[in-house]
Amino acid sequence: MGNKVQLDIVTPERIVYSKHIDMVVTKAADGEIGVMAQHVPFVSPIIGDTVRVKNDGSEETFKISGGFIEVRPDKVTILAESAEV
Repeated sequence: MGNKVQLDIVTPERIVYSKHIDMVVTKAADGEIGVMAQHVPFVSPIIGDTVRVKNDGSEETFKISGGFIEVRPDKVTILAESAEV
């Protein structure tokens, strides 16, 4: 899993998504960001309402409301008020 990063999308009610992925893209405080494995750590509010997950040549889109993204070199956590595919 050297080129993958663990992504967890979590709401107060449940874990919406938990998987090793290639890249996650969303709009944060400083603009659109793309996060892959070994990214520099940071925490930011999510400004947009969309999270795109790229994995093995396919892409999934999640609609979210509110929340934060926490990035570590091996894991990305998105804490959202709500999230759905």
